[in-house]
Amino acid sequence: MIRRWLPDLLTLARLASAPFLTWLLLEREYRGALALAAAAGVTDWLDGFAARRLHASGPLGVVLDPFADKVLLVVLFLTLGWVRLIPGWLVALVIGRDVVIVLGAALLRITRGIRRFLPSLLGKISTFFQIALVVSVLSQAAFPSVLFALLKSAAIVLTCIFTVASGVAYVLQGIRMAQGKQDDMRARASFGSG
Repeated sequence: MIRRWLPDLLTLARLASAPFLTWLLLEREYRGALALAAAAGVTDWLDGFAARRLHASGPLGVVLDPFADKVLLVVLFLTLGWVRLIPGWLVALVIGRDVVIVLGAALLRITRGIRRFLPSLLGKISTFFQIALVVSVLSQAAFPSVLFALLKSAAIVLTCIFTVASGVAYVLQGIRMAQGKQDDMRARASFGSG
């Protein structure tokens, strides 16, 4: 029985780490925050591995896993911005992109009945660089060095580029989806009237 719930329990553990990460960062306990963030990353890998290996992937996990990932990233970005380890404009850019995507998806669902939204390659690349930024920022804060400072600077630039690019791509994709649904509805209406 526990095997079936193991992936979801690992995901819940990752989700539960968010307030502890926030506390560690606010207390300037950067090494502890880095260790906990690394442990959360391991649980992300483990829950996916367990779901595949144990054939325990269910509808809860399909929703819970990306939700936990997004909550953790948002919490980390907000807190890192609050303690001034990353610039406020970058926090606004990353969170703003997510808000635009969520609002766009909600509009498509409400107005066009579109319920399926697949992540794009640019979106996955953007998430990768956001994670790389968090890791480099925490590493630089925990173990200050020229190498981590350079990695942090590179991660800021790449996060900015791919956050903007993926945001634009999602908006364009949403417009195409809305127009495609309209075309389908017009085609059905003209077919029905003929």
